[in-house]
Amino acid sequence: MNIAVILASGIGKRMGAGKNKTLLRLENKPLIYYAIKNFEKSKLINKIILVVRAGEEKYFDEIVKKYNFKKIIAIISGGEERQYSAHNGIKFIEDKFGKFKKMIILFHNGANPFVSQEEIKNVIGGALKYGAAAVAHKTKDTIRRVNDANLSLGVMEREGLWNMQTPQAIEFFLAKRAFNQAQEDKFLGTDDVSLVERMGKKVKIIEASENNFKITTPLDLELAKVIVRELRI
Repeated sequence: MNIAVILASGIGKRMGAGKNKTLLRLENKPLIYYAIKNFEKSKLINKIILVVRAGEEKYFDEIVKKYNFKKIIAIISGGEERQYSAHNGIKFIEDKFGKFKKMIILFHNGANPFVSQEEIKNVIGGALKYGAAAVAHKTKDTIRRVNDANLSLGVMEREGLWNMQTPQAIEFFLAKRAFNQAQEDKFLGTDDVSLVERMGKKVKIIEASENNFKITTPLDLELAKVIVRELRI
């Protein structure tokens, strides 16, 4: 069984919209619609869980009903940090489907609207083989290390550097152990697979499609509008 956990509980301070950015309009549809649609469309995804900000459940329930999404089995509340929200998703899955011996969980940002079917397929395959997999973009920019006084410490070799995106897929029982261990250690990672790595496990990195990026700023949203028009979605 493959379950997508779509995370939509972030405040989105850099967007400056004063509301949950996944509820912003993108070509007359809420931003979250596009992320849900791609997982709904995938033949490899069996179920979807939405993790949202407490008190906003009704807004997402209206979206689910309006667009007739069939795979969404629950809308649950998130935590103060993204990691806590993802952990809430794991706990829900354990409660409902813990008897299943083989499950792959895909964690995806609700603000990444353009995940491709190929990416979904590839991270599932990577997680089945290695235990965990994630999509990312090869770093194209020059990267410098800078000290506290903003003085350059030199250029880092960008070969082998990647900018992480989602989905990030983890075998369920590995995800459960990794998130529980992070909670016990009071460790807060910057993405999901980092919790797996700190346990000494391998993570397969798969090159992300060009359009798969996280909408963080107003400029990102304008770019997303161009992509929607070009793709006619």
